[in-house]
Amino acid sequence: MPTIKLTYFNIEAAAEKARLALAMTGTPFEDARITFEEWGALKPTTPYGQLPIMEVTEDDGSKKVFAQSVAMMRYVARRFDKAGTLYPTDADASLEIEEILGLSDDMARDWTPALYMGMGRHMKFGHPEDFPAKADTVKAMRERFIAEDLPKWMGFLSAKLDKTGAFLAGPNVTIADLQVLAQLRYYTKGVADHVPKDCLEAFPKITAWMAKMYEVPEIKKWYGL
Repeated sequence: MPTIKLTYFNIEAAAEKARLALAMTGTPFEDARITFEEWGALKPTTPYGQLPIMEVTEDDGSKKVFAQSVAMMRYVARRFDKAGTLYPTDADASLEIEEILGLSDDMARDWTPALYMGMGRHMKFGHPEDFPAKADTVKAMRERFIAEDLPKWMGFLSAKLDKTGAFLAGPNVTIADLQVLAQLRYYTKGVADHVPKDCLEAFPKITAWMAKMYEVPEIKKWYGL
């Protein structure tokens, strides 16, 4: 078993899908959570100037360091899932998973402008540094996402659950479930302004699936439920 170190901030966000994959496969790892102050010194040493990063040291001392959380999740599932169900090699089964991962990424792209605006990155969207209307703009963007975009994506995912009668891509938990669970938890935590914690309650199939995910022993243990 190699030694694994996953480095990210002390939040869920991008790293959580990889953490869940490690938890689901029972793979020991160092969950290194750094401060934003520590990030300044670490940033130049990372592959792409971003977190998370994963360091894998083999028994022979060889080491690889890589970024991109989805790549980490896929890597962990393929290498350490003994049952082969988290990320199956069968083309049709993996297609179902990849389609859902794509839906998840599309939903993230819909949300990202509202997220970045609230993080003070409004200049990326053509606004001046001094932007007095920023707060009102963020509020309007986030409320529109909850009212218009979120129902569309939850409808697509609910249809997947109708089809499988179990998890998003079939009868077993897959990396699609891990990515979407990590993504949807964010909206229920009350950490984003103008996003009510109960915003998913309008989608009972989704909340029932989340409850089912929280009963998976490895996930239940990870979240201390």
